Amino acid sequence: MRWLFSLAWRDLRASGRTLWVFCACLALGVALVAAGGGLYGQVAGALQADARALFGGDVEVRQGQPLAPPVLDWMAARGEVSRLVELRTMLRTADGRAQLVELQSGDDRYPLVGRIDLAPAGDLAAALAQRDGRWGIAVDRVLAARLRLVPGDRVEVGDLSLEVRAVIVRQPDRSLRAEWQGAPVLVADGALQATGLVQPLSRVHYRYRVRTGLAPEAWRDAFIAAFPASNASVRTFAQRSERMAQVLGQIGSGLMLIGFSALFIGGLGVFNSVQAYLQGKLGTLATLRALGLRDARLAALVLLQILMLALGASAAGVLIGGALALGGAALAAQSLPLAPAMAQLAAPASVAMLFGVLTALAFALPALGRALSVSPAALFRGIDGQALRTPAAAWAASAACGLLVAALVVGVLPDPRFGAAFLAVVAALLLLLEGVLRVLRGASRRLLADPRFQPRFELRLALAGLQRPGSPLRAALLSLGTSLTLLVACTLVVAALLRTVNDTVPQQAPALVFHDVQTDQLDTLRRRMDAAPSLQRLQTAPLVLGRLAEVNGEALRASGDARRAGEARDEHKLSHRQGNIDDVIVTRGAWWPEGYTGPPRVAMEDREADELGLQVGDRLTFDILGTPVQAELAAIYAQRRLQARLWLEGIFSDGVLDPFITRHVGAAWLSPADALAVQDALAADAPNIVTVRTESLLAETRALMARASAGLSVIAGICLAASLLVLASVVAASRSRQVYEASVMHTLGARLGSLRRTLRWEYALLALVTAGFAITFGSLLALALLQWRIGLDPAGLYWTGAVTALGVSAASLGLGARYLLAQMRIAPARLLRGGA
Repeated sequence: MRWLFSLAWRDLRASGRTLWVFCACLALGVALVAAGGGLYGQVAGALQADARALFGGDVEVRQGQPLAPPVLDWMAARGEVSRLVELRTMLRTADGRAQLVELQSGDDRYPLVGRIDLAPAGDLAAALAQRDGRWGIAVDRVLAARLRLVPGDRVEVGDLSLEVRAVIVRQPDRSLRAEWQGAPVLVADGALQATGLVQPLSRVHYRYRVRTGLAPEAWRDAFIAAFPASNASVRTFAQRSERMAQVLGQIGSGLMLIGFSALFIGGLGVFNSVQAYLQGKLGTLATLRALGLRDARLAALVLLQILMLALGASAAGVLIGGALALGGAALAAQSLPLAPAMAQLAAPASVAMLFGVLTALAFALPALGRALSVSPAALFRGIDGQALRTPAAAWAASAACGLLVAALVVGVLPDPRFGAAFLAVVAALLLLLEGVLRVLRGASRRLLADPRFQPRFELRLALAGLQRPGSPLRAALLSLGTSLTLLVACTLVVAALLRTVNDTVPQQAPALVFHDVQTDQLDTLRRRMDAAPSLQRLQTAPLVLGRLAEVNGEALRASGDARRAGEARDEHKLSHRQGNIDDVIVTRGAWWPEGYTGPPRVAMEDREADELGLQVGDRLTFDILGTPVQAELAAIYAQRRLQARLWLEGIFSDGVLDPFITRHVGAAWLSPADALAVQDALAADAPNIVTVRTESLLAETRALMARASAGLSVIAGICLAASLLVLASVVAASRSRQVYEASVMHTLGARLGSLRRTLRWEYALLALVTAGFAITFGSLLALALLQWRIGLDPAGLYWTGAVTALGVSAASLGLGARYLLAQMRIAPARLLRGGA
């Protein structure tokens, strides 16, 4: 082994420079796998470690009204309890600007876990206490920057004027989605009561966090058993972290799948690069066999070289990916309690390293087996005249490595469904490309055999070249076709998202959305809206909160299924169909006819229906303000995702909810400037009405999409670089053979200009075929992804995928052809030397 290692190393140093494509392709793919896995591991690990702090305790009991004293006594006997009161309202500055906020007031034990960091540093209770007849307030740092608030400024909330005493730097139990509910601001309990916002019909949430020595799940089960009639929802920090893990799993799966895509494309480059390298080593291999080196040792020699390169390239990719993961974690630390750590990169780095080596072996073994089939007789007959074949053992070993890679893809990804879907897509693409290859060769064969087809010499030679042994057609189709398809799909997805955010949503979305409008405030709302010159439409709908109690006569509270039992404690937002204010789409069943006056019917949101296994025709019983309301499930609908406004869970037929209506929601279409004026006016007249200005939400979404687009551009650039490297390896693998064949044609009388035009025709045909395949199947892949996961339609944007496919295909193959033309030096004497 020492002798083999020394010989392999010396041979690589002397002639291994042609394997730079091998190393670059593998390093790029491994880098993305390591970066995606490392970033996911760091964020997930930090959230798991700080789950209790993010949740605020071990258990949370939530209700729309204060818990009764017996319940509080029971809780206090089984742990330490802290209460936090929350409600959404408007905060107004001294210059008249208004902003939606989440007003919070905690007791003396708040926060139960962790601590609040303020600027200037100090005690929270002291900062919020009443001084000289004025209460204090602590505001979120993002809100403070947006409204240019500093300690000492005055703000108004409800009927109360408060003094800004501090800026919240870090709040341990802050939800990761707090900004969408309103930036958090903290006040003392006395200040909350003085605002006048806590009224019988106000939507106030009471959160009780519990820190206990018992297992959180056992505490939750004991609470439900002790108070079966309570409507309070109970969640443990494990449930919250599980939801976080699910979301992070999807994000992490997406990041790692991008890496696997680049790794697969790079694997094709590995195959072509090794094939080109070994093609140039056929004479050496034949000589070694003639000198008596046994097949096993000859195979070990070449395999050792491939392993040395694979380990080196994978190690370089791991280092690059680790640096990218640390950089991403540093950016994420601005929003999460996250400290980038090298130790958390060890497992993802090991996995990426294993992926790199297995991928290199899977793609290199067939080329290795084919090269090792060369016989010493090739030294006499000429290398180009040697018929090489790939042994069955090489294919079997390659398949085994491929199966290991596939198993790792499914097993390593946080969401195995993503891995299975990725493998299915790759397999389908390869099968389709193989079919395209056969069709193309058959079509060119029939064209050339047709006496009516009389093209110019160059085109006829190019069509014939697509069928010749050793043609780069298969490698080009598989490598460039696959990478172009993925690029087209990414382009369409990003274009559809950008169009929705920048055009569709702003045009179709209302400028203002209203919550918690009391029935007697509808006239005030309409009067304020009518005063806006640009008002196009005002739409209101009742909002009733209720719980699903029974399904087909089965009480959910008595269900042995924890999910169904917990559903009975969750409040649902219910409304009428009037105007379809949330613009939902029925996916199963059908709406009831207009003017329907029969027995009550209801439509449910698809997520809620699927969690409970509901089917159209089920009999549902809702508990609304203590009154049972029965209805038949007539339809199941889906939200329009990015265009959803209120996210209603249930829509009833007209008249069913009338006895329970006390408040309304609404939407208004008008100019952004008038929306701001109306928002400020309503904040002064009716501070309990929560108004959400979509312009600010769209601005945040546009900024998020801009960052996502920038990141995707980097990823697309890396995938494109991998594709270009793959193409370079294709050209390198076929250069010697094509130059040799060009020398033969030139010796037989073909002009050099004709040979070059033939090469251009051949590459142009490849460009058209790969671009056409990528446009067709990349568009189908993007369409399936958009409609299945996001609910968007890419209609009118397919040209972006076509431009991407045609441009990249033309550029890639054009550069390859230019490189090959520059290397083409016709010398008939090469024929006498064997063409090597």
